[in-house]
Parts: sequence; structure tokens; C-alpha cells
Amino acid sequence: MLKLKSVMTVVFVLAVTAGQGIAKDDPWFFTADEIAHAYRYQLQFGARLRDPMAPQACLHGQQEFTTSFQERKFVAPCRFISETVRQLKELLNSGAAKYLFALDVDYGDLAVPAEVYANKYRQLAREEILPALLREPTLVTVYHTAVHLDPENQKKGLGMKPWWKKRTVVGFYDGRSNQILSRRSAGEDHFEPEGLVRLGSFKMMAHYLGELSFVAGENVVTFDLSFDNDRAPMPITDIANASTTAR
Repeated sequence: MLKLKSVMTVVFVLAVTAGQGIAKDDPWFFTADEIAHAYRYQLQFGARLRDPMAPQACLHGQQEFTTSFQERKFVAPCRFISETVRQLKELLNSGAAKYLFALDVDYGDLAVPAEVYANKYRQLAREEILPALLREPTLVTVYHTAVHLDPENQKKGLGMKPWWKKRTVVGFYDGRSNQILSRRSAGEDHFEPEGLVRLGSFKMMAHYLGELSFVAGENVVTFDLSFDNDRAPMPITDIANASTTAR
């Protein structure tokens, strides 16, 4: 709920500063400049994520840290943090994403190959899935970027082509670089990678008080990660919902 309020506040600020620019367009989309302004607002004044991960132990040489999902605490590997940070850094350095917040990329879907799900996760209790998943060698995260970027920007030649064309990205936890997936058809933006089962997700949000940071280009990106969904009511009984493909 906090995040939804934050996004609504950003939209209000943009409407005030841009006059009628937004009202004439599809309210789902924003120009590149509007997204940049909204990001600066979020970074300094927006709400932080609910129950952000606090992996300080990982920054002091530990191999594990304690985190939570829907108020259930569990121990997670620091490798999940380091590899996720690497993936996000690659997202920004490659141009696939520009900002870690709601108008660009603010979540990642955790998924495994369908055969791994059938052999290792199908029989697990829901509360057992996420702690096991974070230690899974075949784990991937599927990111969808430029979620709210106005496609009309591209027709006007506004220099956002690399950002706009790299909109589905898979991150790996075995040291491999991110894989940017090509669109399967000319009119397709975001799509479902085949052969994966989605078992959970995590949120990310830039904020100057965030627990984590990395350098991308000339910028220091400070942000939070959380397994809790700020748009969902609390509490939620399901630890994860399996689907045949990643979202």
C-alpha cells in the first residue's frame, strides 16, 4: 500500500509539473523525461519498501543473513544478494533498465526450469519453497524493464531505443551474465520465457536510505530489496504460487 501511495504521489507531481501532457496520453505510459523526474522524486522523498532485506552480515564476510517473507523469518545465502546486485548492475550498465522503481523495473520473478520444479519443488510445503529456492543452482530471475515507457518516444527519435528494445531480461545465479531476450513478434514488448516455473518474486526500490548500493556508470545506485509485495494486503497465506512460465 505504501508503494501504491508513492506512485500516486509521483503521478500527481508529474501532472502538476507537466500540465496537460499526461492527460492527453494513455495514463499507463510516461515519457522518458517524466520517468526521470519521477525517479528523482522517489529517490529523495518516496516511500521505502515494506520490510526491506538487511544483509549487513554479508557486507562483513558472513555467508548467510536472516530475512523474512510475510513476517516469517528464515536464513538466506549471501550469494543471493551478491548475484542479484550483479544482475541489477548489469541491467543498468547494458541499458536494459535505467531506474530501479515502479516506472521502469521494480520486481524480479524467481523461476526454475520446469523439470527442476517437478523433481525438487512440487512436493515441498509452501513455507519451504522460498528458503530452498534461494539456494537453487538453476535459479533465474526474469526482469521486465521500461514497463511504463511511452512507445511513441521511439517514433519521435528521442534516443531511448536501447532502453526500449531490451525489455525482457533473465539473470542467472551461476555467474553467467544476464541474457536479454529478443521479442518473438514485432508488436510484442514483454513476454513469457518458455520452460520456466515461477515460484516467487522480490521487489526493488531506489531510495537514498536504502540498505544496498552499487556503481553503474557514473552513478551510485542506492536501493532496497524485499520479498514482500507492497501492493498486496497483509498477511498472505501463500508463500509462493507456481505457474507454468515466468511472469
